[in-house]
Amino acid sequence: MVSNLDSGIDVPEDGSNGSKRETRQDKERREEDVRFPHSLASMPRNSGPGVFTSILAKLARERRWWDVDAVFAEMSARNIKPNRIHLNAAINVFAKARRPQKAEEWLIWMQDNDLKPNEVSYNSVINACAQTGYVERAEMWLGRMLEAGVQANEVSYNSVINACAQKGRVSRAEMWLEKMLAAGVKTDAFSYNSVINACAQRRDIERAETWLEKMLSEGIQADEVSYSSVIKACVQKGELDLAGYWLERMAAAGLQANEVTYNTVAGACLAAGDKDRLERWRRLMRLEENTVLKDPPLLKPSRPSSCTTKSLADVDQDILSDALPKRAEETRRRRPAAESRKKDDGGAVRKHRPTQGSVDRSNTWMWARLLVMLVVLQLILAVWSDYAVQSAKS
Repeated sequence: MVSNLDSGIDVPEDGSNGSKRETRQDKERREEDVRFPHSLASMPRNSGPGVFTSILAKLARERRWWDVDAVFAEMSARNIKPNRIHLNAAINVFAKARRPQKAEEWLIWMQDNDLKPNEVSYNSVINACAQTGYVERAEMWLGRMLEAGVQANEVSYNSVINACAQKGRVSRAEMWLEKMLAAGVKTDAFSYNSVINACAQRRDIERAETWLEKMLSEGIQADEVSYSSVIKACVQKGELDLAGYWLERMAAAGLQANEVTYNTVAGACLAAGDKDRLERWRRLMRLEENTVLKDPPLLKPSRPSSCTTKSLADVDQDILSDALPKRAEETRRRRPAAESRKKDDGGAVRKHRPTQGSVDRSNTWMWARLLVMLVVLQLILAVWSDYAVQSAKS
């Protein structure tokens, strides 16, 4: 049905220094390749199609994609015609083993032999391409799936959206999420989080907020990842007031910040020297009851936040103001005496001139190197003369 596999097995080349562990694994694989067809042939003759489906499922769990051809060869020898279940199981083996090219070959074989692929067939190939970074091919197969009239589900769209988001293709991820919404496919937190995180990675706060607001308006429960992505983007751009707004909304939803978000927020507050803000945010992130319930909700601040009107240099000046006079005094005390002496007429710093001793030392080293070179040259000439005499005698 499909040509036997002739490549892809990771074995050391002839003459290469493969490790003992790799050599042992390759030997075990070759032995298993020999035993597996014999074990298939030794099965009872009345083994039905369901037995081979179970075998393919086992191969998928063990990532043994190289034994798929042997299964179908045995089915052909027993006059068992493979159906769509068998082919979907074979595609799943290659998808689990992250072999998208092989998964595509079997899906194309299904189309050429009038075995109409279903959503399971396409989803396996889409997921295999998405997991291995072939974003364009994942998008292509989702497009072919829709063109073939096969109903795509949340698995189909989420695989492509997440693949585009991980590659930083925010516009493509947003496009597929919009198509998912237009098709009426049920979305979940994973669908939105992929887009929100991609926007946050580019520090595009407005787009990340837009998708988070849309997520909440659709009645989908946002999780820690949803809020944390927006909060982190706000902190990285210096929008601390806006970060505090989303942090309070996160606390009002009963969600506790993870360690990464806590460290990011705490670091920003310490850098700004705002201990009051740090204490308030600490209580919010730990969901202390008196803070979450009694404090009035924040109004969404306008952008840019008031905390960003100061430049980083001004913030550093405020934090280090106590240490600056001391550091300046130490710098003056440690200044070399040569730089402080000025000429009477121009006030310029006196340039350093080499002393007579330094000039003499440099000349001495030069003559010493020259003498060594002469000695080496004499040795070479002596050796060459002896060699010439010996050659003439012989």
